[in-house]
Amino acid sequence: MKCSQIRKMISPFVDGELGPDENKVFTSHLAGCPTCRKELEETESVHSLFTSTERLEAPLGFATRVMACIEEREQVSSSFWGFFTHQPVFLRAVEVAFALVIFMIGAISGNMLVVDRISVRQSTVQESFSLDLFQAAPPGSVGGIFGSLAEVPNER
Repeated sequence: MKCSQIRKMISPFVDGELGPDENKVFTSHLAGCPTCRKELEETESVHSLFTSTERLEAPLGFATRVMACIEEREQVSSSFWGFFTHQPVFLRAVEVAFALVIFMIGAISGNMLVVDRISVRQSTVQESFSLDLFQAAPPGSVGGIFGSLAEVPNER
């Protein structure tokens, strides 16, 4: 059996939860594997620490108070304003200031991009209304035929 499978069996072995067949496989693997044996020893030492400690009784109503506190925090944190009420004022102020700085950087850089384009657009619009761009239509072209039908004199 692989060490990864044996490591999963260490805690059940210490707790005495392995069946007879699993117990044999486990002990036979430990006989030939020093790494798993060391991990078993570490787990047993932790287990003995927990079993040797003194058991204390909780005060009357302790569980009820803990559950009430948990429910209260869940209700506050699930509300929209719950996120803001559990943070220190300084931290909230820093977050707001950071958001404002990011907003201002975006507004300024966006304005810089738009200002360049507005000047380009204005010159392009002015050029497009200039009559120098229009050429007289040759008489045999569609424009020339339309001009003669509409009785528009050839300019230029």
